[in-house]
Amino acid sequence: MEIIELESWEEFEQAIEEEHQEILKLKKDNPLHFSDLLFRGHANADWKLTTTLERFCYAKNLPFEWPWKKYHRTLLGILPSVLSLTSHNYKLDQKFELDPVFPLPPGYDFMIYARHHGFPSPMLDWTRSPYVAAFFAFNSPFLNEKISIFSFREYFGNAKGYSATMPTIKGLGPYVTAHKRHFLQQCLYTICHKNDNETQVYCSHQDAQFGEDQDRLKKYILPATEREKVLRKLDFMNINAFSLFGNEEGLMDWLAYREIEKRLGEGL
Repeated sequence: MEIIELESWEEFEQAIEEEHQEILKLKKDNPLHFSDLLFRGHANADWKLTTTLERFCYAKNLPFEWPWKKYHRTLLGILPSVLSLTSHNYKLDQKFELDPVFPLPPGYDFMIYARHHGFPSPMLDWTRSPYVAAFFAFNSPFLNEKISIFSFREYFGNAKGYSATMPTIKGLGPYVTAHKRHFLQQCLYTICHKNDNETQVYCSHQDAQFGEDQDRLKKYILPATEREKVLRKLDFMNINAFSLFGNEEGLMDWLAYREIEKRLGEGL
């Protein structure tokens, strides 16, 4: 992982634009595959790339490495309650089977719904927008001195090499019928997995090997003092809690920013 410490928001925008131009040039000269550049914002620069399932298990002193089949059974366990207490109509196969052509975790659409509503998930959520990632990094009013925004690119023009028994990052595509937040936040997801005695197991992204020619990870660190400037710009771009969450809680979060925080900052 490359760690890049910056002094200002403008330096971050410039760094992202330079990376974008680099890829455009490489694509012009190289017909092979470059995956989307993904972003993830953290309100504390010390936070690691951990999934909500990892954090939940660590807090409860439970083992984290879960077989795919075991997590699928857990989803089957919560499905009746979701169907009974909401208007959703998700479906999950009772039998756990992997598609040999598109080996996504079974019930990918339901996993996205559960992840966006707080159920512990082995998926790490990313966005294709550096501005959406910046919102999640800067929106918290209780910031550490520094925030971080990660950028990640799985494929960098070449085929991906890996060992089935070693922790490997796998990107999960955007084309799925899912909860509206998936689209509002321009989400994509990654999992880290390995083969353990012929069983697919979810493991920690922190255990994966990142490199230059695949799984390229950068961590941009910015001062939290840039918060007011960044949030003002993002709100001007209509990137706020309401536009990203689309619910009444997000509406109140956005109104509190606009009518209290922003006005006080302007001396009104």
